[in-house]
Amino acid sequence: MKPLLILSALVLAAISCSCENLADCVDTSIGVVDDRSSNCVIGPMLPYGSINPSPQTFGGETDGYAPDRPIDGFAQLHVSGTGWSSYGHFLIQPQTGELSVAPGTHSSEHSDDVNLPYLYATTLDRYGIRVEIAPSRYSAAYRFTFPQDGCPSIVFDASQTIAMDIATYMGGRLLGNEVYVDSDGAGVKMKITVSAGWPEGPYELYAVARLNRKAERYGVWEDGSVMEGKTSLVCDTLSKTHKGAYLTFPASGERTVILKLAISFTGYERAAELLASEIPGWNFDKVVRDGRRIWNDKLGSVKVGGLSDDGRKVFYSALYRVFTFARDRSQDRFGLNPERPFWDDNYAYWDTFRTLYPLLVLLDEDAVAGNIESMTDRFERGGCVYDGFIAGRERTMEQGGNDVDCIIADACLKGVKGVDWEKAYEVVRYNAENRRIGYGNGNPDEDGPHVRYRELGYIPACNMSSSQTLEFAYNDYCAALMAKKLGHDEDAGKYLARSHGWTALWNPDLSDGTYSGFIDAVDEDGTFSFIDPARYGGSWVSPFYEGSSWTYSYFVPHDFDTLINLMGGPEAFTRRLEYGFENKLVKYDNEPGFLASRAFVHSGRPDLSSYWVHHAMNNGFDLEGYPGNEDTGAMASWFIFCNLGLCPNAGQDFYYLNAPLVSEARVRLSGNGTLRIKANASPRNVYIKSLKVNGKPWNSAILPHSEIASGGELEFVLCDDPSQSALRP
Repeated sequence: MKPLLILSALVLAAISCSCENLADCVDTSIGVVDDRSSNCVIGPMLPYGSINPSPQTFGGETDGYAPDRPIDGFAQLHVSGTGWSSYGHFLIQPQTGELSVAPGTHSSEHSDDVNLPYLYATTLDRYGIRVEIAPSRYSAAYRFTFPQDGCPSIVFDASQTIAMDIATYMGGRLLGNEVYVDSDGAGVKMKITVSAGWPEGPYELYAVARLNRKAERYGVWEDGSVMEGKTSLVCDTLSKTHKGAYLTFPASGERTVILKLAISFTGYERAAELLASEIPGWNFDKVVRDGRRIWNDKLGSVKVGGLSDDGRKVFYSALYRVFTFARDRSQDRFGLNPERPFWDDNYAYWDTFRTLYPLLVLLDEDAVAGNIESMTDRFERGGCVYDGFIAGRERTMEQGGNDVDCIIADACLKGVKGVDWEKAYEVVRYNAENRRIGYGNGNPDEDGPHVRYRELGYIPACNMSSSQTLEFAYNDYCAALMAKKLGHDEDAGKYLARSHGWTALWNPDLSDGTYSGFIDAVDEDGTFSFIDPARYGGSWVSPFYEGSSWTYSYFVPHDFDTLINLMGGPEAFTRRLEYGFENKLVKYDNEPGFLASRAFVHSGRPDLSSYWVHHAMNNGFDLEGYPGNEDTGAMASWFIFCNLGLCPNAGQDFYYLNAPLVSEARVRLSGNGTLRIKANASPRNVYIKSLKVNGKPWNSAILPHSEIASGGELEFVLCDDPSQSALRP
C-alpha cells in the first residue's frame, strides 16, 4: 500500500488556480511530456534561482528526465529547454531494504506526481517512499516519508552528469570527485570537477547537505563497492567510476527524514553559509509556503482574462519559464567584482535576445540591469562577452552574431535604469570594432573566411557564414542606434553603413523551382554557392545555422524595405511569404523564424501578420509543450508577448501589434506603472479592426515603447474579416 501523500496543507487544499494563487496555475510538466524536444526541466526553482532540483532518469534528454522511465534519483542543478546540456550533479536517491548504490540499481517507477514551481513530489513505487522537494535560491529542502517496514537509506552520487550518464552523445570528462560523511552521521559534502556539456572548460561545484536525523550506519562507495564506516573518498584525477556516500537509518521509529542541501561554485564554506541563511531550521512546509508566495508575486506581474482553465495553465507555465533564466548568483560569485551583480547561465544570448530580454525590460528591468552590469564586469575582467556564459565560463563558440549587442541596445533605447551606459557601450563598441568573427570551419580562433566580415561586409562561404553575416549586420544596426543615442555619431555612421552589407549575399538567380532570389553563401570573389533554399542547415555544419535560406531570407530586422524591393515589391513579397508559411518553408519552431510573421507589416498587410501569429500560437503551444526547444525562456517569452498582442523587434524601441489572444490583461511594469489591455478576443477574431492607445485612435501596426513605458491602456476591437482591418504599417 502506498503511503499517504504528505503535502503541506496549502497544497492539499485543492490547488486552485485563481488570480491570488497563480503559482498553482503552473504545470512544470509542460515542455517535459511532449515529443517535440521542448526539453524543459520538471523540477521546481525560484525566480532566477541558482538551484533547480529535479528527478533524473537514464534514457532522458538534455533535461535529464523522461517521464515514462524509472527515476534513478534527484539531482540539484539543470538547464531547461536546451538542445545541448549541462549539470545534473549530486544525485540523491532514497530507498529501503538491501542497499543499492551503483547507478541504475536503485531506479524506481513513480506515481502521484505533483509538478508545481515551488514543489515537486512523487511516490517511488518500488520502495513506497514519498519524495517532496521545495527550493530556495541556492538551497533546497527534501522530505522523504518511508513506509513502516524496511530499513531506510539515502544514497548520494557525487559523480553523475547529464552529458556523461543520460544524454551520453554529449560526452565529457570527470576530472575529480570528493565525498565526505559528517562524523555525526547527519551530513554529507560533495564536490565534482567536470568538463562536460555546454560550458567551455572545466568547472567545480560543491554541495553541503544536512539531515534532521542521524544515520545508524554510513559510509562511502565507489561503483558497486561499499566501504561502511569510511567517511571520505577523494579522487582528484581523471575518473570513469561513480563515487558517493550513503546513510542508513533505523528500521523502526520515525518514518520521515528531512534533508536540506545547498550548492556553491566557490566552496563548501559558502554552500554551508547559504544553507544556514536560507533554510535555518527543519520546517519543510515553510519552504513550500515561501516559494509559493514568491511565485505568486512574480507571476502576478501579468494577470490575464478570457482564457480557459487549460489556456491559463499554458500561459502561466510559459510565464514561469520566463523567470527561470538567467541565474542570479550574486551571492556566489566567481572572482568577479563583489560590488556588481553576477548573473550566470545565459544559455545563450542567441536564443534570449529576441523576446526574453525585451519582456524582462517590461516586467523586471532590475534583472535586465543586473545582467548588463554583470556583462560589463565580465568584459573588464576577461576582455570579451561571448554568446554563452555557463558555470562562470565564457563559451567562445557562438551560434550566431554578437547578440549581446542587441540586448544592451534594446535596454538602452528603452531607458532601463541602473546601468552605466557608457561602460555598457564599451562592450558593444569592442564587438563592432574587434569581433564580428564567425564560426568558420571549426575553430573560431583560426584565420579563415570567418574573420572577413569587417573587411568585406559579409563572411565568405563557410560554416554558418550566411546566418552569422545576417546577424552581424543587425548587430551593427543595433550598435549604431545605441551609439547615436549616446552621442557617438562617428561610430553610428560607420556601423549603420556596415549594417547593409548583407545584400552581398542576395542571389537573384537562386531558385527553389517556384521563387527566385534568396540569401545564399558567396565566396570571396563573389561566386554564389546556389544552396538549396529549403535545406535545413543543422547546427555548426552549414552556412545557415538551425534554419534554411527560406527562413533566414526574412531575417533583416532593420532593412525590410530593401528586402521587399529585392523580392519584387510589396505584393510579390506578401504572396511569397504567404507561400512560405503555407508550405512550412518559413518555420517558427526555432528562434530565427520568430520575427518572420511580422514582415507582413512592412509589406502593408498587418492582417496577415496577425493571422500567422495566431496560427503559430495555436499550433505547438499546448499542455504538452512547445514547437521545439524552449531554450531557457525564449519560446515562452515569444508566446507571452504574442498572447498580449505585442512583439518586440529586439534592439529597437518599438513593438509590432497583433490581435491579442487574451480578452484582458493587467501588466505590472518595472517602473510600477500598469499596462491594461482589453480585446474582444475569440478564436475567430484574429484581426484588429480598430485600436485606441491611451484613449486615442491608433492606426499603425507598430507601437513605440514610449507609449507604454510608464503604463497605459490598449483597447482593441477585433474582428474575423481581414478586409475590416484598419491598421496600416
